[in-house]
Amino acid sequence: MQAGRTARLVIEPIDQQHAAGLFAALDDERVGRFIGGPDVTTLDALRDRIAALHAGPPAERDERWYNAAVLADGVVVGRVEATVHHGIAEIAYVFGPAHWGNGYAAEATAWLLDALRDDGITTFWAAVVPENQASIALLERLGFIRADASDVTLFSFDDGDLTYRLG
Repeated sequence: MQAGRTARLVIEPIDQQHAAGLFAALDDERVGRFIGGPDVTTLDALRDRIAALHAGPPAERDERWYNAAVLADGVVVGRVEATVHHGIAEIAYVFGPAHWGNGYAAEATAWLLDALRDDGITTFWAAVVPENQASIALLERLGFIRADASDVTLFSFDDGDLTYRLG
């Protein structure tokens, strides 16, 4: 994934240089409310996770990972990501509560969708817990529609999640 820009954001492939800022943005119990627990637990654990992302998916899995840090005014505010497999991309986004309500997630996710389209991906999925109304609204604002994913393999799906499709 190449770095990019939107009107207000800089989006960079996630790297160790983003660890401290990403930890500061996401180290809040509200972040884990809809994703099954804290997104980050310690700065060292986040550094280990970034190292694993750089190593890429296991060789036996036919997939590609896209992971990017999102910066506003030079400050890391969150991240966007996609797992591409079987001709589809599963997208996700996590932003720090201090930055909620600014439209950063929608802006960065729209950029991610365009970057994936540039790589030839045209079908996108997202899974979200029903209680996460802000995430549902973001997906719908980007053109996703609620869809049955029973005939699609989704790695990010958990029992009870709603699934949304674009393309």
